[in-house]
Amino acid sequence: MFTVRKFSKVGLFAAAALAIAVAFTAVGSTDVSADNHADRNAAMKSLGGAMKALGAAVGAGDAAEAQKVAAKISATAAEIPALFKDGKPGDSRAKAEIWTNFADFTAKANAMKAAADGVAADAAAGNMGSDPKAVVGKIGATCGACHKEYRGPEKS
Repeated sequence: MFTVRKFSKVGLFAAAALAIAVAFTAVGSTDVSADNHADRNAAMKSLGGAMKALGAAVGAGDAAEAQKVAAKISATAAEIPALFKDGKPGDSRAKAEIWTNFADFTAKANAMKAAADGVAADAAAGNMGSDPKAVVGKIGATCGACHKEYRGPEKS
């Protein structure tokens, strides 16, 4: 028979197991994100692909797709500062200036987010325009501003 006492023991055991699982998950995720340059590279490549997709959507006159892609760019831009919080360039093109001027670096990521939000709003309102270069350029200018200052040359 299942008594209240047995139920309490099972509940206590389950709660303890859950607490341990949560603790290890939190520690693991902190360790991974603190030094995971692969996440940075993936985010940057994702942005490049999204910019191409945005240009294609604008060229096709697909405002709904352009809005969706611009929202994705915005979300990724919002994550950029956290991806660089560890203070380590690692095996990447990231310059040390990112961490010596992190406020400006963050402001540049925020500018990208704002530009992408503007493109998404224009697409939603039907004011996107039909020139892919012009639409993508609104966001691309923010990419270039950050790359000019905070991205080093390609490694050979």
